[in-house]
Amino acid sequence: MSDWLSLSNLFYLIGLILAAGLTMVASKYKTIVKEIKEVAKVLEEAYEDGQLSKEEKEAVMKECLDVVKSLINLRWKIF
Repeated sequence: MSDWLSLSNLFYLIGLILAAGLTMVASKYKTIVKEIKEVAKVLEEAYEDGQLSKEEKEAVMKECLDVVKSLINLRWKIF
């Protein structure tokens, strides 16, 4: 019985519980991370020539609004 109840097994169990919890949290925020990546991509494309035109600013703002929309949708799904 002492082989099963050891300190190393306790740490292993704690690690498994933390990994499962982090996986659950990451799956919730997956859409937000995706939207933030899209914002970064649009910003990178917009600054390729060193200047930001009005159309590029509008595209960046649209992507930022998509991030906010994802945050709102996540918040409303919790309740």
